[in-house]
Amino acid sequence: MIKPGDLFQHLGNDVIIEVLRTYNYRDIDPECVESVAIIGMIEVVILSGGNIGKKTKYSRKHFWQKFLKLESK
Repeated sequence: MIKPGDLFQHLGNDVIIEVLRTYNYRDIDPECVESVAIIGMIEVVILSGGNIGKKTKYSRKHFWQKFLKLESK
């Protein structure tokens, strides 16, 4: 389970991020308001690399494909 404050590392490089919050995004089809998809989202802040301090959002599905949790000891 992802909690605010957890640290993750990008699988492709050494970028470290911190989770700010998790939330559910409602994706409503404009042509059919009865069609609603709930998408789990994660908002993070970048702590290292070229974009330090930048906030960004990922869907949970894509987040787990790009990041690995750093274990605290």
